[in-house]
Amino acid sequence: MTAPPSLRAATAKSFLRRRPASSVLAAAAGAAVLIERTASLRDARPLEEAVPSDRFDPRAVSEYWSNRPVSVACRLGTVVCGLGPVAGDYLAAYQIRPRLAPLLGWSGGDGNKDEDEELRRQTALARKLRSALTNLGPTFVKVGQQISIRPDVVPPAVLHELQRLCDAVPPFDDKIAMGVLREELERAASKERKRRRREDGHDENEELAIKGDINDRPNDNLEEEQQEDASNSNNILLEVFESTPRLVASASLGQVYRARLRSTDQDVAVKVQRPDILETVSLDLFLLLSYGRLVDKVCSVLTNQVPYHESFLTDFAAGAYMELNYENEGSNQEYFRSELRKRKGTKDRVVVPRVHGEYTTRRVLVSEWIDGTPLARSSPEQIRRLIPVGVELFLTQLLDIGRFHADPHPGNLYVTKSKEDGTTPVLCLLDFGLVAKVSQDERESMTRAIVNLLRGDYDALISTDAKSLGFLPPDADVTDLRPVLETILRRGLLESGSDMNDRRRNLMAISDELNEVFFRYPFSVPPFFALVTRGLGLLEGIALAGDPDFDIFRASYPYATRRAVEAFGSMAGSDAWRLPRWVCNVAGR
Repeated sequence: MTAPPSLRAATAKSFLRRRPASSVLAAAAGAAVLIERTASLRDARPLEEAVPSDRFDPRAVSEYWSNRPVSVACRLGTVVCGLGPVAGDYLAAYQIRPRLAPLLGWSGGDGNKDEDEELRRQTALARKLRSALTNLGPTFVKVGQQISIRPDVVPPAVLHELQRLCDAVPPFDDKIAMGVLREELERAASKERKRRRREDGHDENEELAIKGDINDRPNDNLEEEQQEDASNSNNILLEVFESTPRLVASASLGQVYRARLRSTDQDVAVKVQRPDILETVSLDLFLLLSYGRLVDKVCSVLTNQVPYHESFLTDFAAGAYMELNYENEGSNQEYFRSELRKRKGTKDRVVVPRVHGEYTTRRVLVSEWIDGTPLARSSPEQIRRLIPVGVELFLTQLLDIGRFHADPHPGNLYVTKSKEDGTTPVLCLLDFGLVAKVSQDERESMTRAIVNLLRGDYDALISTDAKSLGFLPPDADVTDLRPVLETILRRGLLESGSDMNDRRRNLMAISDELNEVFFRYPFSVPPFFALVTRGLGLLEGIALAGDPDFDIFRASYPYATRRAVEAFGSMAGSDAWRLPRWVCNVAGR
């Protein structure tokens, strides 16, 4: 029996008086849902239809999430609540406490106890950071993975904790993964059938006519066909693979399974994308770009900088977004496999797994299985032997090929055995989701800049290279800037040596000068440079983990000079750009 309206009203009033906080929260939640639904009516399309999958469209992403303000506010709140406590602990321990200690007469105490206490403090803070990044999802796990191999940026205790992000990302349910794999294999099979029909001369009109005949068929036959299709869908895993794929690794965007192809009897790596990853990553990228726009507005008012943060982050976001398209990754992987096999320096020293395109879709990537060990976990002797190969591999992509792998973290650089003799250690490069392109002009400008930096020609580096690469406007007056930048470059990079502590101290010592330069002069950072610095920085971090004497600048010099002679050999005798004799000697080795 339904209660009369007067009784329901009295009950509601009684509830409001007894639980005012709960009432306010319930009303706020109801209002939020109403706002979200009202705003989303402007664009009711699902995300997969609203944004393209084959390219990053910042306008489409912005329009989609701008119409969902409650979702954006909730995600922003989640990020702030996740990282806020970590930031608070850091500020309290390393900013507030050191300033209060002299005022309050706090003493340092015993040196050994201080060191132990500092180690415990760093470890506890690193664990909180790792937990926060893991809980915030794939975008923030990627950020932590980038930091995890920079021993010159963060202390060892933090490094150790963040490196666990590379291998300890929580997996999602195997049943869900197999459902995604089954669905994508069906899609790939359907695409393959259509391709074969086209090759056999069947056109789309014939296929439509065949589909139109369904209505004329007996219902019994139609039901049998539908049951057969369902059976084929359930059995497609065992049609393609000899057994159900076995989970071997979980990553930020997906997880990897090992299986054996029934058709070729070869082991393959099957990468399956996480469910709902498009929604999570696109929202985080929307917040990132919004942050860039805000910083540009503030900087344009308070400094002389040319606004660049939004374009810088847009280029980074484009690379991160394309990691979600495994067909694009497979295409990149095959391109690099072909190009690196053509180069003398990488032909026999670098392996790229072959992609099985017939089974690859937007959410599933199937490629050759490679047995190996992460380079960062190899012996110091192995790292010293192979890091020069890694440096040449990266510079070959950057200065010669014009496309480069921008995500060489420990999980993507492996040591395996050569296929030629089965014993010689070689590098294996994996995961080509994040790839950037560099134009011919940019490649030539970077080649000049690297050589000019290492030969100490700061005048050419600042007056010419900085402008041609887009760091400074073409008409910028660098008269006052030149001596300041020369000092910063020499002290912060070249004279720091390979000692991580010396480099960190030098960079901290000149940070105020560097900030002053960026404040006073119209500097901007070229968009592609975000991925260049990321790639080189990650490679240097891996090298430093096994070789404390490694110097990325000096390691780059032999290949850069050889490449300079190849690119500018006809100019070697001109006054505009002359290589010293000893440079040519190094290049010829």
